[in-house]
Amino acid sequence: MNRLARLVAVALPLAGLAGLWATSERTYNQGTEWEVPIMGYDPRDVLRGHYVEFTFDWPISGEAVESGMQFLCLAGDPPKLASATPVADAAALAACPHPLRAAPDGVYGVTGLERGRLYVGQDRARALQAQLADRDQRGIVTIRQREDGSFTPVDIRFRPLTPQERAARENDNGRPEIPGPPAIMSR
Repeated sequence: MNRLARLVAVALPLAGLAGLWATSERTYNQGTEWEVPIMGYDPRDVLRGHYVEFTFDWPISGEAVESGMQFLCLAGDPPKLASATPVADAAALAACPHPLRAAPDGVYGVTGLERGRLYVGQDRARALQAQLADRDQRGIVTIRQREDGSFTPVDIRFRPLTPQERAARENDNGRPEIPGPPAIMSR
């Protein structure tokens, strides 16, 4: 009987951990994937491991919001994002077929729709470094948006700039702007 009690004492916590892992994995893999353009961001925190930190470049429709937008309604044919419309409050977001909301308890809090972070392995971090430094490429982050409006960045890819993006990169005096590319942070 003593052996059985020991076996149960070891197996029960392991079963609980396996259940938590399975639930977390299922939640992570559910949702609609969208491809969102990104811009560079100047990272400040160097102690959190390997990640790419960026600023979302939402194709905002309607009235632009300076900062602190907490709700967006996405439109398009996933994964192609056609537009993102700022929404005033959670009640108005209920009518949106593809809602996004900033997570107040997330890394960026209420600015979670403005900035993002994608964790990558050390080998991938090295490979991304050259792509991130290439100003003739556009970063695209794939996010997974869930029915409750939460979302998670899941991947990053790059494509060449379009002629319109190249023209927009030029400032008023004809010299290219030098925005900081997204950066990879490591310990």
